[in-house]
Amino acid sequence: MTEDASRKTVDKAMRVLHAFSSEQTELTIGELSTALGMHKSVVSRLVSSLRDWRMLEKDAVTQRIRIGAGAFRLGTLYTRENHLIRVAQAKLESLVQQTGQSAHLTVLDGDRVLVVATVDSPSALRVIMRLGDYRDLHTTAAGKLFLALGDPAMLDKLFSQGDLPSATPHTLTQRDELDKALARIRREGVAWNRGENTLGAGAVAAPIFDAHGDMVAALSVVYPLNVVNAQASKKIAESTLAAAPLISTELGFNG
Repeated sequence: MTEDASRKTVDKAMRVLHAFSSEQTELTIGELSTALGMHKSVVSRLVSSLRDWRMLEKDAVTQRIRIGAGAFRLGTLYTRENHLIRVAQAKLESLVQQTGQSAHLTVLDGDRVLVVATVDSPSALRVIMRLGDYRDLHTTAAGKLFLALGDPAMLDKLFSQGDLPSATPHTLTQRDELDKALARIRREGVAWNRGENTLGAGAVAAPIFDAHGDMVAALSVVYPLNVVNAQASKKIAESTLAAAPLISTELGFNG
């Protein structure tokens, strides 16, 4: 097999693995074939090889495919050895104790934000973010932080196909309204989400910077809008804004 052919095979295998998400945790060969635009026989061979490496596994009863123990092992290595996550974990736990709401850490991964650490609220009325969840940049507090403080080309890329998709009636989808929101974030250093990604769910996020002064992550607190009033959300924002610089400092930021 040539180097080019080998690379194409690896790329196809990665596409199979990335077809799984928190919304689609199990898929059949046929569903994978349709979603990826690959012939069933190709998908079947790829799945067989990935099962040999325990990256995927098959349910003995339903015959549906899901992520395997091998992928889990590699994922735990990332969360255990990543310096940012290790530094942030204690701050997340402290933030949940202070606010009574769930807290999580997100990083930029391509054109979306990825949840890499999370601590759930002990309250029965709470908003939960799962590890590995992806969210769109324009619908989340963390994502808007990256748009406001990151590479300006990201915003142009998002709007290259026109107005943005709407997750809820509150989503900012037009360039002028998002530009105004990002300008406010740059002035205030904090971002808000008021039901823009999920109806009834709010969030506040503060940026985390590395030793070079680049934004590398966002620290967010998420909460049900029907149980957190304006005064409480202000206190949550204050706690979040106090915690984020502590993580930045430990990463070497001295700004």
